[in-house]
Amino acid sequence: MVFLIVFLVLCGVAFLAGVPLNSYVFFVASFRVERTARTMWFWSRAVADLMFIIFLPLRFTSNFIPDFIPDSANEMSNTFTSFHMFFSAFLLMTLSVDHCILVACPEWARNHRTPRLTFKMVIGMWALSAGFSLRHGDLWEYVYSPSSIRMNFQLDDGKVKAAVAIQFLVGFLIPLVLILIPTFYIILAAKLRRNRIQSTKPLKILLGLIPTFFLCWLPYHVFSFLQISATYPQTLLNTGSTFACVLTYFSSCLNPIFYLTMEEEFLRYRQCVRNPQTTDNSGPEPAE
Repeated sequence: MVFLIVFLVLCGVAFLAGVPLNSYVFFVASFRVERTARTMWFWSRAVADLMFIIFLPLRFTSNFIPDFIPDSANEMSNTFTSFHMFFSAFLLMTLSVDHCILVACPEWARNHRTPRLTFKMVIGMWALSAGFSLRHGDLWEYVYSPSSIRMNFQLDDGKVKAAVAIQFLVGFLIPLVLILIPTFYIILAAKLRRNRIQSTKPLKILLGLIPTFFLCWLPYHVFSFLQISATYPQTLLNTGSTFACVLTYFSSCLNPIFYLTMEEEFLRYRQCVRNPQTTDNSGPEPAE
């Protein structure tokens, strides 16, 4: 009973915080700020986070009232969890490379880094994430569903283990390496060129988004491997997996906070809202 109450409170906090925050970021990025490459990244992330967190009530129902929802709805929830993980990893990886290019090649970025190109890259990442998620939809259903539901699945253990390994490598470990390399370059460039204050702007959000993503999703992968190991009590694994899944939703609550408190274009919009007499003469997006 205590476990259910704690889980319900955590789900409620994540849902009530995540939906309005991501809706606000989506609204501002869509209609209130200048359409730039940066705002396109944040807009796409807000869309993914909002869609992901909307499935939270379904996740709660599937864990505690599995007979109340159809199997197709439960499978869709698990598949979209996988989709969100892949897209978040790919987007962070692209953001770090994008910011590295801003610091290393500002002239090239000024001429070629356009909202249209950014939107095409976002569509490509959505398609790639959907491909990885839909390909193993039944396997995600097996691994991340309650034990009562997994009893109905007859899947090859080798395929399940391969799917979990692919999810960990493609959605976590490899993106981590590819994110850290350009991030270290940005940090080094900021130290070597202290007089270029603008070169540190991308770093503020990256240093918030990267730890948030990997700390919130690391337990999810840990319990994925524990679930397929079958060497631990199933009750303990189910409890740990449940809280690990809830933790992933908190990443979707923290992301918009970083945007709204650190991103220059969102801060400029909030200043204009507080002071309508202020004229927004920022012009085109500068290359940091």
